Amino acid sequence: MKHWKTFAKLAVTLTILAIIFRRLDWHAFARELGDMQLAWLLAGFACIGASTVTQALRWRELLRVQRVNPPLTLTWLITMIGLFFNQFLPGSVGGDVVKAWYIVRQTPSLKERAVLAVLLDRVLGLVAVLLMTLLLVPLQFEKIAADGEARLIVTLLAVLLAGMFLGLAFLWLFPLQKLPPLFHRLWQRVPRRAILASLYEGFHAHGRDLRATLAAVGYALVSVGFVLSTGYLIGRAFELNVSYAQMTILFSIVLCAIALPVSVSGHGLREWAFVTLFPIFAVTRHGAPVTKATALACSTVFLALTLAWAIIGGAVYLLYSHRLKKIEP
Repeated sequence: MKHWKTFAKLAVTLTILAIIFRRLDWHAFARELGDMQLAWLLAGFACIGASTVTQALRWRELLRVQRVNPPLTLTWLITMIGLFFNQFLPGSVGGDVVKAWYIVRQTPSLKERAVLAVLLDRVLGLVAVLLMTLLLVPLQFEKIAADGEARLIVTLLAVLLAGMFLGLAFLWLFPLQKLPPLFHRLWQRVPRRAILASLYEGFHAHGRDLRATLAAVGYALVSVGFVLSTGYLIGRAFELNVSYAQMTILFSIVLCAIALPVSVSGHGLREWAFVTLFPIFAVTRHGAPVTKATALACSTVFLALTLAWAIIGGAVYLLYSHRLKKIEP
């Protein structure tokens, strides 16, 4: 019973996959994979690799705000190890736990601040995906406005982004000292409140180092740009008639679906998102609507590219994890 969440996620994953792959034309699916343009896939592979570097740069800036000053090599190595565990541990945040463990091991005197940097790195990545999606929506406004499901999806993403901004704004604009006396009396009863206070102080440290904070935001947007470009390149590999804006909006929604903590590492949700979104965004090839086999082939290729980099992260874990030395704050 301790692992009921894992079993529930596994059940959701297998159910979705069973429904999606039921009555699939496997010959058409194999033909889609066999007809891919490999040059475009190599470009997509390179984009995901570039995104790992910008993710490491983003995380390094967040760590610097917390007085942790790792070299880029170290942050990239831990980022790659986290990518490996993200793919091979249940849930989509297992890699974050591993990253937090490694960085705390490097800087035990600043463990709360180091963990905060990992949490903010995850939040900033999701905010960047949502922001890039909504910035691209005007380029596909007519198509989205004409489809009720597309409007609903975009509205939900906008609500999610607004909720995250409001939550961050509340933490920023309402210091603990200004809250009513009742809160302070309750605060005295909170267990391990020193840790929470340290995390709160670490969050406000971003106001004292705007340069690093803005640099992290910039790297987050660039990193998301690389990942979203991968979606467009996969579309080109299958000779789909899609614009950059159309495919990146579709792909960003796929990334948001994968981030939902209801399946094993996003499996099932990824395939469901591709199969659902291709008809909504009227994806065609040579003027004709594509089939479910095409959507699932695109999903499979995206998974394969991600797994390829995750396996590289596994090699990093085997070769370098025991060599990581402590860094000075």
